[in-house]
Amino acid sequence: MHARHERILHLVAEGYVQTAKPVASASVARELDVSSATVRNAFAALEEAGLLQQPHTSAGRIPTSAGFGVYARDLLPPAPIPAELADALRRRFSQRHGDDLLDAVARAVAELSGYAVVVTVPADDRLHALEIHLTSLHARGLLAVVVLENGLVRQVRVDLDPGPDDDVLNDAERQLRQLTLPVAAVPAALAALARGADPELARTLDAIRAAWPAVTPPRHATAGLGAVLTEPEAQDPAFVRLIVERVERPPADEPVAHHGADPAAGDDGLDLSWDEALAMVRTGWRAGAAHGRLTLIGPARLRYRPALQVVAGVRGVLRADTV
Repeated sequence: MHARHERILHLVAEGYVQTAKPVASASVARELDVSSATVRNAFAALEEAGLLQQPHTSAGRIPTSAGFGVYARDLLPPAPIPAELADALRRRFSQRHGDDLLDAVARAVAELSGYAVVVTVPADDRLHALEIHLTSLHARGLLAVVVLENGLVRQVRVDLDPGPDDDVLNDAERQLRQLTLPVAAVPAALAALARGADPELARTLDAIRAAWPAVTPPRHATAGLGAVLTEPEAQDPAFVRLIVERVERPPADEPVAHHGADPAAGDDGLDLSWDEALAMVRTGWRAGAAHGRLTLIGPARLRYRPALQVVAGVRGVLRADTV
């Protein structure tokens, strides 16, 4: 792309991000100290390339999704977050595990960026259970509390009518604690244990085996939706419906694509995509044994520079040995 055209695209993107209004050729011309005719010619070339659009007659220009992609790619890799902020985040995340860590990460990214955030952990039946506790709920069931090695705690309802007495419950819990197996292998082990057990214990182990698949569903934490709904785009009911849907129903099993077809994928592990009026910044994250995906969601008129910096910075803090 011609250097002047690239500069004009950046000015239009930054002006639109700041004001939520189309950027006129006259304002760009003043910034570059060139004629408005020169800028209008550049606008025409950028429109023809699919990078700018004119929302209505006599208006200025705004970037298309492709235009935002070019602009955002030029911001990669983002500047590191300040050292004092990284230290504060490490303290904030320290000693947090499982769902508590997911919530803390989602809240931190939402507060720092001003956008909606979804942090997900995929279903993973390769994990081991560190602790298993069984509690009688009532005469027709019990609750299995399973602590996984990534720190997540699963509560699984086990239907059993009539419920076992305390001796059978304690025996079943002892049997479960002796299973040093991945979660995926537990049902077969329970079936084998049930075959050699007395009838009441066998009935209890079979009921736990039937409920066991609920131990490894995907999990997600969300934050920041209210902040996005203060953006000018939220005056459009269609935008509100779209972003609420994306936040409430995240595609938990969709992998983060690096170096894929998206023009804004970068070496820093960030992936940008656009969905109608939305922009999404995604990255994989890992903290100890836990791993998943972090997605920042906002309007296409995203404050890309700080948003990219925050997502990359939090990802780096989570990967540090101190968390």
